[in-house]
Formats: sequence, C-alpha cells, structure tokens
Amino acid sequence: MENNGESADKLIRNSVNEENNPKNDETATEMAQEIINEIRDAAVAEAAEANAVKDNLKDDVSAQSPENIEEDDDNPLASILLEIPHELRDYPFRFKKSEKGNILSIHHISEWLNRKFSPNLKLCAFNSQSSIMVVVAEIGLIYTFDLVNKSFQRLDDVIHYPSAIAPWEERRNHFLIGNDYGEIALLNLDKSTITQSLHISKSYIIAISCPPPSVNRQHLVLVHCACEVILFDVEQFVTTQRFQLKKKKIELKFSSHFSQSDHIFNCFNDDIVKICSGATMNTIRVINPIKMRDRKLRMEGAGGLAADFLLCQDYNGSGGVFNVDCKVSNHSNGMIIGYCFHPSMNLLCLSTRDGYLLLICTITFDLKHICRLQDFVIRHCVFLLHPNEIIICGVTDRSGEAVVLNCLQKDIKLRIQSENAAGLTISSDAKYLVIFNKTGELDVWSTSQIYNILKSQEECLRLIKLSFRQNKPLLLGPSRHCKSALVAAQEECLNEDIRNLLSRDRLLSILREFRWFPCKYRVLIWCALLQLPYNRNEFFQLLKMGTPPIVKQRAKQLPMRDGTLKNALVRIWSCLAHWCPVFAHSKFLPQLIFPFVKLLPRNSLVAFEICVTLLTNHFQMWFELHPLEPNNYLGMCENLLQYQCSELCKFYASMHINSEHYAWQLLSSVFSEVFSQTEWLYLWDNILSAPPYYPIFIVVAYNYVQRRVIMRLPDKPTILTFFHEQNPVNVCEVINIANSIMEKCPKTLHPERYMPELQCIPKKVYPKFLNYPRQWLAKHEKDIAAVQREKQCIDARIRKLELEEMKLMERLHSGLRREEHAKQVKKMEKLYRDSLKREEERLACQRQMLAVYQKELRNRKAEVAVQVQESEQRQRALAMEKDLELLMQSIECERTRNDADLRMAEEELRNEEMELFMQKCLTTTGATSLRTKYHEDLQRLCNERHALKQQVIELTNVPKGALSPRNSNNKSHLDTIEEKIEEIQREFNEILKN
Repeated sequence: MENNGESADKLIRNSVNEENNPKNDETATEMAQEIINEIRDAAVAEAAEANAVKDNLKDDVSAQSPENIEEDDDNPLASILLEIPHELRDYPFRFKKSEKGNILSIHHISEWLNRKFSPNLKLCAFNSQSSIMVVVAEIGLIYTFDLVNKSFQRLDDVIHYPSAIAPWEERRNHFLIGNDYGEIALLNLDKSTITQSLHISKSYIIAISCPPPSVNRQHLVLVHCACEVILFDVEQFVTTQRFQLKKKKIELKFSSHFSQSDHIFNCFNDDIVKICSGATMNTIRVINPIKMRDRKLRMEGAGGLAADFLLCQDYNGSGGVFNVDCKVSNHSNGMIIGYCFHPSMNLLCLSTRDGYLLLICTITFDLKHICRLQDFVIRHCVFLLHPNEIIICGVTDRSGEAVVLNCLQKDIKLRIQSENAAGLTISSDAKYLVIFNKTGELDVWSTSQIYNILKSQEECLRLIKLSFRQNKPLLLGPSRHCKSALVAAQEECLNEDIRNLLSRDRLLSILREFRWFPCKYRVLIWCALLQLPYNRNEFFQLLKMGTPPIVKQRAKQLPMRDGTLKNALVRIWSCLAHWCPVFAHSKFLPQLIFPFVKLLPRNSLVAFEICVTLLTNHFQMWFELHPLEPNNYLGMCENLLQYQCSELCKFYASMHINSEHYAWQLLSSVFSEVFSQTEWLYLWDNILSAPPYYPIFIVVAYNYVQRRVIMRLPDKPTILTFFHEQNPVNVCEVINIANSIMEKCPKTLHPERYMPELQCIPKKVYPKFLNYPRQWLAKHEKDIAAVQREKQCIDARIRKLELEEMKLMERLHSGLRREEHAKQVKKMEKLYRDSLKREEERLACQRQMLAVYQKELRNRKAEVAVQVQESEQRQRALAMEKDLELLMQSIECERTRNDADLRMAEEELRNEEMELFMQKCLTTTGATSLRTKYHEDLQRLCNERHALKQQVIELTNVPKGALSPRNSNNKSHLDTIEEKIEEIQREFNEILKN
C-alpha cells in the first residue's frame, strides 16, 4: 500500500501547497526535507532488499510450527502457516498490529513424499455473525478459524476440487460446498464434519447463492452450474427444479439471489441481464446495462459520470520494459466481467471490460451512477457497508492491485495491495475483507481500519484543496480558454516548485549513497533531473498533425502484440517525426525509444520530452551521417576501449569486428537487450545523472567487464549474438568501472571536447534538432517523392497491362472452356448411346422374363379357378346346412310354444270348471235362478268356448308330414282335451236348460 494510496506527485503537491502559503514559509523547507528523507528511506529499503537477495538471506518460514506462532509486525507476509496436524485440535493464532488494516495472513504448507509444497487457498466464507471463517485449500483440506477465540483447526473431511462455498443462513455454522464434479456437501461445524453429500449435476459448480434473510424459503438455495441453474432444497437435500439456460451461442455467466428480495439475477455472455422469480424462474424484467450506459453518456456526456478514476497518477508505469506481455481479453464473452450487491442501499454494481462501473437500482432497475476507470479494469468487486457512501473494493484485471474507490468522489481512492491480488470476498456484516493472492496466500483485512485510512486521506485532500485556494479576481463569464490558461499556469507553478524541492544536488547525493533511485519516485526524479518543461500545448500541436505516411507504413512491421503499447510507441514516434524529419527515416529509432515508452505508456507528454532531451543531448551525434552509423561517436568508443583494454581490441580486429558491432548494437537499443528490467532502470538512473557523454563509458565498461567471456567465443556470429542477449553481469560493477574510466580518461580522449553540457528543453518551445544531413535528407525526400510518383505511374501502367492480360486470359479461358465443353458433350453423347444400348438389351431380357411370367400366371389362374369353384361349392353346402338348422330351430320353437298354449288352455278349463262348480253350489243354495244371475258370464264363457274351439280346430289341422312321433302323442292328448271340453259343454247345456 503506497503511503495510504497517495502517489509521489501528491506528496509533492502537499509540500508545494504548504510552500505557497505565505504563513508557512518555514514549514515548506521542513516539508521538502521530509520528502527527501522519505525518498532516502525508500532507497534504503530497496538497497537492503537487494542485498538480502544477493546474499541469499531468506528466512525459513516453513520451519515454523502452528504452536509457535507469534505476532510479527515486521514481516506482514507470515502470520499463520497451515501445516497438516496429526490430530483434530485447536491451534492458537494472533492478529497482527498493522496500521494498514492487514490483520491476518494465512499460508498453507503441505507435505507429500517427504517434500513440502504450498497449495493455494481457494475458498473462504464467514458465518452470519462473522465469528467463524471457513477456508478451503485447493487440495480439498478444510480449515475453520474462530475469530473470537483466535484458534483454528483442520477437519478430517476432504472436498476434492472445491469450486464454491456459501453459508446457510437458516442454520448457524452450516456451510454448503460445491466442487468441479457437480457434488454439493453440507458442512456442520457444530459436529466438525460433513453431514450430507449429493451429486446434483454433471458439470462443475460455479457458485452457490442463498436467499436473503427476508425471504421465507431459506432452505431453497440457488446452485449455478456450467450449463444449468438448480434450485436445491437443503433441508430435504434434494434437487427441486432444474433450468437449462444454455442456448447455441448464449451462455449464463452469473446467477445469484438479490440481496433484499426473492428475485434472481442472471447475466448472460451477450450482456443481457434477466431478473427472474425465485419460485418459478419466470423472467420478470430484461435490461441491457451496456446500452443503458451508452444512452446516458450520449445524452449527458461527461456530466453523466459520477467519478472518473485515474489510478497511476505518478507516471509510474506497470509491467516489464523489454518483454511485451499482452493478455488478450475474450470480448466474445461479453463486456460485463464482475458484479456485487449492496445489501442495504438496493444497488447492483456491474464492472465492464472497457473500464466502467455501473450502479443500478435493484427496485426500478434504472442506471443511477456511472464511474469510468481510465487506466485499470476491476474484475472482482464488493461493497464496503457505510451509510451515505458508496465504497467499492475491487481487484484490477492485469496488475493484480486491490483498490478501494469512493464511487461518488474520484479523488477518494486507496491502494491497499499493490500486486498479486487474484480475488476477494467479504463477510456478511462487512467487518472482514479477504483477499486471495496469486501466490496462494490469503490476507484478512479489517474494513474499519481501511475506512479510517480512507477518511484520513479524504481529510488530507480537503486540507490540500483549502491550502490551494487563493484570492482570485472575479471574472464575469470566464471563457474556456481562460480556464485552461489558469490551469496551465497553476501546473507550471507547481512544476517549478517541484524542481526547487528536488534539487539536483540532493538527488545526486542519494544516488552516490545508494547507487540508484527508489522505484516509487524514479520517474518523478528523472523529470526533475532533466528539468522537463511540460509543454502541453506544443505537444498537443504535434499530436494534432497525425501520423506521417512513412511512420504509418513502417509501424505495420513492428513485431508487437500489445495494441495499446504499439499505439503509444507510434504516437511518440510520429511527434518526433514532425519535430524533426530525420526521425521518420531512422530505422533504429523505434528500438531506441521503446523502453522509455514502455516505462510510461499512459503519459505520452513525459515520454516525448524525455526522448527529446536524450536526442538533443545524449544522442546528438548519432544522426550526423544518417543513414550510416555515427562513426565519430563510435570512434570515441573505440579509442577509449583501445586505451582501457588493448587486448580486447586486438581480439576484435582478429575476428573482423569493429565498433559498429560491439558498441552500436548496445547504443541503438539503449542497453535494453543486454540488461534486465531492474538493471536497466538502475543503469539509466546513473546515465541521466551524469553528463551526456556518459553512455560512451558505459559501452567501454560493459565490454571490459565481459572481456573474458567475449574472448572465449569461437566465431564472429556468436560474438554478434552476444550483444543481443542478456548475459550475467553486475550492473553496479559496470557503473563503477565506467566512473573509474571517466575519471582517469586523458583529456585527449575525453568526449567532453566534442559534446556540450546538458541542454534542457526550454518552456513553451521545442528547439529544432539540426545535427543531421539536412540537404541530403531534403534531396532524399524529393527523390522519394519522385520515386513515389514514378511508382504510381508504373503501377497505373501495370494495372492497365494486367487488365489487358486479364481480358486476353479471359478470352483464352473462354475458348478453352468452349473446346473443353465440346469434348465433354461428345463424351456425354457417347455415354448416352452406350447407356441407351444397355437399356435396350435390358428391355429385351425383361420381355423374355415377362413371357415366362405370363405363362406361369395362366397356370396359376387355372389352379385358382378350380380352387375357387370348390370353395363356392363348400360355401353353398354350408349355407344349406345352416338353413336346415334354422328351420329345425324354428319348428322346435313353434312346438314349444304350442305346448305352452295347450297347458295354458288346460289351466283355463280347470279354472272354468272350478267356477262352474262354485256357481252350481251357489245356485243350489240361492233363491234366484242361476241363468238370470250368471247370464252375462255364461254368455262370455260361450264366446270363449267358441274361440277355444276354433283354436283347437286350428291346432288339429296340422299337416301329417310335418308331425313327428312326438307330435302324434300330442294329438292323442288333444283328443283327450277335446273330449273333456265336450263333456263340459254338455254340462253347461244342462245348466242352461235348468
């Protein structure tokens, strides 16, 4: 953490602020002395670190045991070392007393095959009270930290390939852990074991999200897998619903519960955000944050920005100087790369790949604030919970810095970790912040201390702004030009004050004592040593002139992958070409200025003025014989090398190697090919502090130091390759020998006779560079223009000839095509004739086969006709049999019916007999005549008798041939009935007579 987030120029501004105040003249001197002391302290620290590395004085940190852990305020990297204990018990630890906020650092040391190694700590989570922290290592070991009692232990259970962890809020001290196999496990810290485990998906688990406490269904958690989203019931420990959200080209990137509702946040790789219901997963709202941002910026412009952050204000570039390490981002995966929720302010923060923070209200889903990040991108982010402020802590994409930003004020920012940060997480009450490092360690930070540092920084900035306030004349409606002129005047005054504070004598005394400047203040010191004027207006005029055609053409051949660095190099090269035309034609200029551009990729003004200063002073004799090598300059190197080591010069002569090989190869690359990044910076600290002819002595000293190696090389190509490679060399030894040669150099050989003292760039003007063959260059440019015109004419004629040739070739090809077409037609006709002949033969064969088939068919028809006739006969016989059976059934039914009728008739006769008997009895006893009494009944019986008689007659008239023997019996029975009827009739007649 760099001085509570303040860069070097801010420290200078603090001191200048105090110096500009007329009430504190004495304080300004004290502040300047404090800055010098701080620079000296930084140099002391770096020198001590370098000596420690050189002498291999490394602490054996892994030798410590968990039982002997003590507070270590001087070593912030070693606080807890996790080794695999042999038994399950608690091990104590202590918090560090750090003013920066890093209260705990955790390392993991494991042993395999009697060798110790350090696997990464991958996952971390806190319980709802933030009293217990669970840490999961990459190899699956689980550690629990009791932050109240300050003890930790390792559990016996192991999670293979862990990928996600989340606390289960419904039950205390329960955690859900997912792995790459699609398994989810429930960790119960009360029992110190994993109670349940289940395989829920075929793909790996990305994240686990529990619903907020305000939601009733606390047992349903959201599990985001690679190709699906799962609602998981933790109580039943079963999967309730699965949602396949992957299409052909659209995939789900993030999925999580909202902080204060049952809704679910889903973000896809096309930057579409869908808000879904937590119960049904139905889409409630669809938004496109990138389009919302672009629309707001188009409507409001820069006024739509809540803050515009610039992290590297101290001209201190990041990355190496020599090796271009370009990390290509996957833009096909969308612009949104990170998100976080504010649990109390209903805010959703989205981080984009192009350097924006978008703050969206989770109630109305409107874009409330936009923060632009100029020179960094945040990949992982969390909110620090503080009322009335929107504070975000994030990890940058490439540099791996952990920064804290106040999203409403661009001046309030804090760099809490300068490198190696890979990710972060925060406790539910935002009390602890955990940062995962790329080296595998885990740091726990106190957010309250971070917030205090941030507020102190805010107070310091407020005091600085108050000190810069001056009594200014009241302007009615100031124009934009007046404002820019006023700002330029203030910056010019500030630069002058910086020069006065960082005097050359003070800086040279630091260099003599420590041999190089501290990295933190290096660029600021270089600017003070070279007395750069910061001619902003003149530089912008050069920029407006664009890129010259020759520079644009040669820039295509630059072997660089990093587009941003390449654009910065072309921009500086173009400005130098407009400043002096010879630099556009120089072949070695891109290699010459590349290390300085790489050192300052985002500050083109300072990089340009450093290059201009070097070209007008240190490299002033390099273009005298352009495009040839500077033989005069190289001659001085050769003379000094002959004076210092004649043996090496004789060896070079024997191998046919001259100064163009052993000196110009070093000078044209400004020694960047033979020194490492750190050594190159140390070297140029001394070059910029020395006279302009000092590089000559560096060349001689480098050859002198490497003479034993060079003189053992076998041939010339190997020697030439030697000056393009990094070879083991002590830069301090090279500098010391160069200084010794410069002190002992005779005046007849000393370069100071030919090169003047350092000439700084004046203010508001860039003096012309004239030490090159101007007439030759002008003639060369005219010749080039003539050649270009002639080339254009030749190109026009060539295009005309090519057009005619194309027409001739087209005619030739058309004739060849027609000839070939005719040949193909003949071949086709022959093929048709052959195929027709084959078809006729095939038809003749088929006719013969048809005749055979017809004959067989006739035979089959005859057989079938006979079989059909027999079948019809059988059917007729069966029909006759069926008719006979029906007739017999009908006769049997008729007979049965007749028998029933006869029985009924018999019964009726019996009934009549009974009635007659009763009537007879009544007539004998009664006084009246029966005839009169039963006249009507008798008449009715008489009618019935006639009807019955008629029926009997009909029954008796049955044909004789139709009666069977059984019918004959029935006939005798009928005769008996008839006799009885006649007898009854007689009795009835007698009754009537009486």
